[in-house]
Amino acid sequence: MIVRGVTYREATLDDAELATDLMTATYPALGHDPVITRLRWQNLREGFAAGRFIAELHRSPVAFLAWLHGPWDEVPDRHCEVEVWLDRAEMDRTVLRSMWSWLEPHALAEGSQVLLAYAAEDETEALEVLADLGYKKERVERVWELDLRVHGSRLIEEAAAASAAMSALEVRLITLADWDDPDRESRLHQLDARTRQDVPHSLTIVPETLSDFRKRMRSPDRPYDRFWVALRGSELVAMSYLRFPPVRGPVWTGFTCTHPDHRGRGIARAVKLQTLAQAARLGVPTVQTDNDSENAPMLRINEKLGYRPRPGFVEHHKRVTN
Repeated sequence: MIVRGVTYREATLDDAELATDLMTATYPALGHDPVITRLRWQNLREGFAAGRFIAELHRSPVAFLAWLHGPWDEVPDRHCEVEVWLDRAEMDRTVLRSMWSWLEPHALAEGSQVLLAYAAEDETEALEVLADLGYKKERVERVWELDLRVHGSRLIEEAAAASAAMSALEVRLITLADWDDPDRESRLHQLDARTRQDVPHSLTIVPETLSDFRKRMRSPDRPYDRFWVALRGSELVAMSYLRFPPVRGPVWTGFTCTHPDHRGRGIARAVKLQTLAQAARLGVPTVQTDNDSENAPMLRINEKLGYRPRPGFVEHHKRVTN
């Protein structure tokens, strides 16, 4: 499908800020940070491939489009993520459909067999266009918001009580900055890699290399003095951190996990509470988090902590043949 006046060009690294602006204009409720976008583009994960494009309507940029996939020898289902961000000020179903249709053959040319696309539950146009193009709803990522202006004082008290309870179990809750283990990044990587696969999923989760993990850990949105770990003796048993965008956008929970051998003792809740209490003390107004709809333990924790649901993201799949 061709729409008159719409043209496409490859995006360069210098377009990272423009792409971020377009993504934010598409879904303003959850803004994106230009510094983090640029770093992500600069540090594409080892073995991954990506295509990025700017769409212009009558020579004015109106959308950002992209495809991304992991190394095929590690992705047996050969899925490729595709995304179209059309500025809401220019929203038109015909234009949006034409952009998804334009992007699809670029992803297929990579040898993809499954196209993976997301749309928020309140993005009516995107949901309708994806359905029209043959994408099927596969999973739902629940999104939650915690108002620290309302719950901050309570969470600070609960965090202190949780820390005391952990001390009784000989578990210490400290920041990464206060953990003096010289091998801490490698140990965090091992815990991260071990627990990522426990997240409910339908498609392959490609293990992250230690090099890529270290780059992500040193991103400016996750300072070490706001990254919390749980230690039992010298053993790393859990971690939780928030992502603080340096320019704009909401503060998000990055990841919370507990080693399987130490689950069922309230450690995940305790370490997550430290991140939230710290954010409250810093004056952060709200914190966002997301969890797969089948991740019942974390959903229960979120609800008890005071999170309230907001529109989540629907994961769509389109199976294709090459």
